[in-house]
Amino acid sequence: MAKDYDVIVIGAGNGGLFTGAFMAKNKLKTLVVEKHNLPGGSATSFVRGRFDFEAALHELCNLGTPENPGGIMKLFMAIQPDIEWATDMEESFRLVIPDEGIDALMPCGVREFIGKLEYYCPGSAPIMMQIVQAGMMCVQAYSFMDDPACTPEVFNEKFPDFYKYAGHSVNEVLDEFGLPPKAKAILETYWCYLGANADELDFAIYIRMVLGYLAYGAGMSKKRSHEISMALEKVIRDCGGEVWYNTEIKKVLVKDGKACGVMIGDKAYECEYVVSNAYPDAVYGKMIDKADVPEYAGKLINSRKRGLTFTTVYLGMNKSMEELGIKNYTTFISPTSDTKKLQEAATDTYEYSGYVIFNCLNKPVPDCTPEGTCQLFLTTAYFGNGWDKVTEDMYYDLKNETARKMIEDCERVLGLDLIPYIEEIVIATPMTFARYLGTPGGTPYGYQVTPVDSFIQRTLVEKDETYLKNLYFVGAASKRGDGYSSCYLSGFDAGKMILRAEREKGGLER
Repeated sequence: MAKDYDVIVIGAGNGGLFTGAFMAKNKLKTLVVEKHNLPGGSATSFVRGRFDFEAALHELCNLGTPENPGGIMKLFMAIQPDIEWATDMEESFRLVIPDEGIDALMPCGVREFIGKLEYYCPGSAPIMMQIVQAGMMCVQAYSFMDDPACTPEVFNEKFPDFYKYAGHSVNEVLDEFGLPPKAKAILETYWCYLGANADELDFAIYIRMVLGYLAYGAGMSKKRSHEISMALEKVIRDCGGEVWYNTEIKKVLVKDGKACGVMIGDKAYECEYVVSNAYPDAVYGKMIDKADVPEYAGKLINSRKRGLTFTTVYLGMNKSMEELGIKNYTTFISPTSDTKKLQEAATDTYEYSGYVIFNCLNKPVPDCTPEGTCQLFLTTAYFGNGWDKVTEDMYYDLKNETARKMIEDCERVLGLDLIPYIEEIVIATPMTFARYLGTPGGTPYGYQVTPVDSFIQRTLVEKDETYLKNLYFVGAASKRGDGYSSCYLSGFDAGKMILRAEREKGGLER
């Protein structure tokens, strides 16, 4: 009996959309099923009054331009979605730690970054150059991991120094190089983007991300991340694929240890491959018959902690960024440079820690709001299960008090006057994200990164954790972890494995 589809994708989040587009582009009969009425998951926008707010994307790293593409731009160029990019960001970030006298505005560009670090921390440039060289080797090693010619023996021969850095924390490596404390604080600014403090975060993974920002710069879709979602959806449809909205898959069908279809309502749809943007917790725990799930699969998945989540305050301002005195796109405001203390202060609590990321979207996309206005988004992070303790009676006052503290901290530290000029305000808590995304605790970040469970370890055990054949996971809960770029890469990973399997059985020859 002919199958209904080659590939069925559960969920139209970033990973699912990219898989769907990549599969359809390669002539596989593809269906993407989404329970909401819009694609994108976190990659979306929403309208309040005069403002079309970006929901989650700060920026895409490793993007570059079509003339000088980074890895993520190359992914998009391969499937050719129609996206208008804003890629001319001159700055990477501003870091302000008032109690330690740090106020550093860092540029894009490797040489420029090193030069500015030397300006703030005299004597750091030669050390930073060594760190960059080590980082470039790690980047090349990661790229080689995707090469079919990669074996452990060949890898060790090509990259004998890789494990001097991989498997060691950011702090361990930077201390070994002798980078001064202030320079360390600046270089570690992006720690929160990977969801683990610098005592636990793998140096090789972290430096790869940092160099992606510096070498190719950051970028944004000019019409917000919803433009990316809609462009990927259009690729799917233009290539003969289907996208069904307001439709929920309740069950994944399994036969002889292999995913072979899904149930939608009371109808079964057969396929060769199932790709899930839904979390493994939900798929193995609710969508597959218990008899078809190996016992150790459930134990391993339940052993992983969920990643961080956020409270984000979206502000539509009735003044322009120039009138408000805002000069930068991304500013990190922190009570300390000790990332371990920062994470501990935000763990298993619903209290605001004083750590906030301040963004003004009008800096990279000047016309994203009506003339004479601007949009801001303020974000603070939480780890663990603190917001699970919030009761219905507490919720309204807590979210408003948290937003007030975040806004007042930004006003105080950055010398801004914001509250009188707020025209629209929307507050999204971990509960908001949980309701919309359907992820554990509302995390957009997948599983918590730890020293023994991050990209390298997950890659090494990937085959052992494939409990059912022809079932692939993409998105933040995949081996690559959190982030928009990682999600697109996870979709590409799944697509490559499916194409390889199809070629091996001659399935593409039709």
